[in-house]
Amino acid sequence: MGYGGSSKAVKHEWLAQPHTHPDNKLCAFYALHHFTDGKVTKNAFIDKATSVYTDIGLPKEDALAMVLDGNDPATLGQFGLKEGNDAALQQKGVGIVANTDKGHFFTVRQENGKWYSYDSYNHKAPKEYATFADLKKAEIGNSGVWVGT
Repeated sequence: MGYGGSSKAVKHEWLAQPHTHPDNKLCAFYALHHFTDGKVTKNAFIDKATSVYTDIGLPKEDALAMVLDGNDPATLGQFGLKEGNDAALQQKGVGIVANTDKGHFFTVRQENGKWYSYDSYNHKAPKEYATFADLKKAEIGNSGVWVGT
């Protein structure tokens, strides 16, 4: 498989996000899956994300419903990420974009001097951008970014 028609092989895990319930609302899981090259499983994500809410006193059933109904950037902290900025993202070369206005999360990463969007809800394969500025203009905008600690 290549990047958007290029002949380069995909170096990192790719998992397409279905547009059906409940996966259509689990963008944070798919972003974390891509960020960790497949090391975060859906069950592990749901368990850890649910604990964000049970730790503040919500009943497990309500916490699970919240996890399955949408995404909250607070869940990213459970996986060793912290809120960052464009400079931190460029330095690390990989991070998660948290567009809270649209309720959508996805991984971006730099590979061989180019930037890629791993937005598997909106793309069929990692989408290549020549520069970080191109990626920011097309997909990141003013969204928050989360990077590894």
